[in-house]
Amino acid sequence: MKYVVVRDTVYVKEPKKIDDDRILKVKPVGRYDRGISNYRFVSKNKWIGGVTFSVYNFENDNSRLLFSLLKDVNLNLKYTTVNPFVGYAISDNQVVGLKLGYSRISGGLGNLSMNIEDLDLSLSDIKYSDDSYSFNLFYRSYVGLDPDGIFALFNETTLGYVSGSSRFSNGKGEDLSYTDTTVNKLKLGINPGIAIFIMPNVGAEVSFGVAGFSYSWESQKKSTGEVGKRTSSGANFKINLFNINIGLIVCL
Repeated sequence: MKYVVVRDTVYVKEPKKIDDDRILKVKPVGRYDRGISNYRFVSKNKWIGGVTFSVYNFENDNSRLLFSLLKDVNLNLKYTTVNPFVGYAISDNQVVGLKLGYSRISGGLGNLSMNIEDLDLSLSDIKYSDDSYSFNLFYRSYVGLDPDGIFALFNETTLGYVSGSSRFSNGKGEDLSYTDTTVNKLKLGINPGIAIFIMPNVGAEVSFGVAGFSYSWESQKKSTGEVGKRTSSGANFKINLFNINIGLIVCL
């Protein structure tokens, strides 16, 4: 039996050399080094700016199962928020800045009828609107995920003030009744997210609110002339569907 030996060469691509200057040193927590690599995403002394926005539109046709037991339902809700911001990198991947905001909520219940056994309920001509403006200081910390500085996770902590007004009304014409509310609020929020540079200096980001603390004071006035005041405070530790923002960023 004759054996034939064939020699071959396998060429392995040389691994891409990582610029050590892009790797940021991560201080170990305690005595254990977890080997986490943090790459530079935003360089020190850089300016970033951009705008985030969120749009939510709900109509009763979008949830037929929820309204399957009801009849003659005409419900709509619109929520829009726009937040321009500017920030300065005080060190690599560490940004402080200012964020302004405007949000509007508008909705109405044109008609609702429900008849279940002895319960007969009918509502109509209910409207709600809310306009608010915000002023926020923020601190953002990035964690670069790749040596090319394209992908990064971030966590943003904001401290802000919100001022707004709202109106809740029922009926129309001579039967119209309403309550006007003026709101002032102090809030502290935590908003994690992900960012990606789609071009060398232009990127996109998605963030969402997961925790927040707030203190607010309100004043109300009814169409009948009655007035009232109240204060409230609270904490929130869940994903807020009304606080999911998509935006564009520019780094200079």
